[in-house]
Amino acid sequence: MNKFNLNIWGRDFELPVSYDCYPGEGVLDTQIEAVESFLNTPMEVDNSKKNVETYILSNNSSDVGNSVVDNIFRYVTPKSLYIPRNKEKRVLAIMCDYRFDVEHGLAVVFENEAFKAVGIQDIVL
Repeated sequence: MNKFNLNIWGRDFELPVSYDCYPGEGVLDTQIEAVESFLNTPMEVDNSKKNVETYILSNNSSDVGNSVVDNIFRYVTPKSLYIPRNKEKRVLAIMCDYRFDVEHGLAVVFENEAFKAVGIQDIVL
């Protein structure tokens, strides 16, 4: 399992990478390309912050007690990169702990290096 140093929303993290493969299967070229391409587009990660803040406020505004997320890391902590098996698109998710849904966590999903979605981790698993 590889680990990569990433700056996510202004903070440095060392995150392990998990590839979706059945036992005995190798990692697909598109999965490797997904990681390599993602690491070369840090602006997309920075831009995803607004989407995550919107998700937090849309789903847990009463818990936040404010109309602005002043410190995203009080609610979301990146824990790993997950690369699902996809032969056609480069898909990568930043898997996060989420203060308001400890069981399901949060996934910030990118497709072909562009932000695609944010939601519980089930959206990418």
